[in-house]
Amino acid sequence: MKSILLLCVGIFFSVNVLSQSADYTDQALQCLKSNGTSAYYETIYETCFKQIQDQYYKLDVPATTWASLKAEKPEAMQRVNQELVTAYSDFFTMEDIKNMNDLYGSTTGQTMIKNPNGLTKKDKKVIDKFYKTSTGKKIVSSQSDMNDKMQVISDFWCGDIYKKVNQKLEAQGYSIR
Repeated sequence: MKSILLLCVGIFFSVNVLSQSADYTDQALQCLKSNGTSAYYETIYETCFKQIQDQYYKLDVPATTWASLKAEKPEAMQRVNQELVTAYSDFFTMEDIKNMNDLYGSTTGQTMIKNPNGLTKKDKKVIDKFYKTSTGKKIVSSQSDMNDKMQVISDFWCGDIYKKVNQKLEAQGYSIR
């Protein structure tokens, strides 16, 4: 009887943790989207891919091959977003993520991200108030460490993209070595 009770408690605990983890991931992915981080990594992907194409320029790789390789972008974006969510979880709680989503999802937050010069006095007060909260203070205090972590993620991710594309091109007979 004890073992059945322990099993039920264990299953309940596991389901609860997985649910919280999925909720955190969903909220953090929304935050990455609304704060411009996902768009930034899309740009990094495009830059990295263009550099690879430039290296293979003289080999006349067909456009269809490049298109096939670039079709893997969603998978690459999913990988980096998961790494970024993990990085966020090292610094921010679910409550912090929700607070950031509230700000970044607002008109004021989007203006702050996309057109800082377009902020009104009222917008600036809202932002100033946000950065005086525990979440805002946490963002500021973790900025350097977060930037370092994101740089490592970016470096490894770009290296992985290069490696995978290069291997696939070499398997088709294209080599720059």
